[in-house]
Amino acid sequence: MKIKYMKTLLFAALLLFPIFAISQATWGTKGGLNITTLGDFGSGNSPQLRIHAGFYYQQRVEQRFGLIAELHYSMQGARAANISRRFLAYNYLNLPILIKFYNSNDVYFEIGPQFGYLLFANLHDDGFTQNVTDQVKRFDFAGVLGGGKDTDFGNYGVRAGLGFTNTSGGSVGNVVVFRNIFLQLYVGFTLGQLND
Repeated sequence: MKIKYMKTLLFAALLLFPIFAISQATWGTKGGLNITTLGDFGSGNSPQLRIHAGFYYQQRVEQRFGLIAELHYSMQGARAANISRRFLAYNYLNLPILIKFYNSNDVYFEIGPQFGYLLFANLHDDGFTQNVTDQVKRFDFAGVLGGGKDTDFGNYGVRAGLGFTNTSGGSVGNVVVFRNIFLQLYVGFTLGQLND
């Protein structure tokens, strides 16, 4: 499973490399808030407010089309239904690769896949913390869509994601777990530009 996942990731990178190599690009840092939960809609788990931070590489291929690849640390998880002191904390290294569609005012719509690798996971229950990393699938795959605006300093926007991976296939510490669902509010700051 891990080898197949890495081959898919490598194939996606090879497809994007020629596009990245032929036109100017910007890179920078970004971060913001995560509103995350776990489960299918109606599962009963409550959302948590978390954060994400990392780096991005953005390619404006033409006036109305672009690509962005990111690598960021993302805190995700959920609060158990009806139990305010019990929550799952997932910590991922995420790689979204998104297509950006622009209008004439640098406002964009973006859509694409996100690949995630679980760094560690903890179950917090009434003051006690249990490491449950071995009970959660290491690899996560999600679909992402959002919108925002490019500015002189970088960009800002909102993004929603829905996981296609059943993160555990069961429950962790009696908290039913299904898939990652998240909403992100972010700000990015340009650190450099690469020209032809």
